[in-house]
Amino acid sequence: MKVTVHAAQRFLERVMRKSTYTYRDVNFSMRYLEKLLQNVVVSSYAKPFVLPGFENYKAIYRANTLITIVPKGEAHV
Repeated sequence: MKVTVHAAQRFLERVMRKSTYTYRDVNFSMRYLEKLLQNVVVSSYAKPFVLPGFENYKAIYRANTLITIVPKGEAHV
C-alpha cells in the first residue's frame, strides 16, 4: 500500500504526538507505514480500517493509497 506525505505527517502529529518534525522524520514515517501495511489486504475501494498496532486510530485509504490517519472517535469526510 502506498502512503501519502499527508498520512505520514498525520502519523507523526496524531500517533507519535510530534508538533515539529523534519523531512527526514516524514520520510522515515512513510517507510515505516509502508512496511507496517505491506500485508494488509483491503476488500473495497475506500473504507477506513484500524491502523495495525495502534488500535485507537483509523487509517483512511482510497485506491490502495493511505490518505490520512484519524483518531478512532473522530468523524471524517
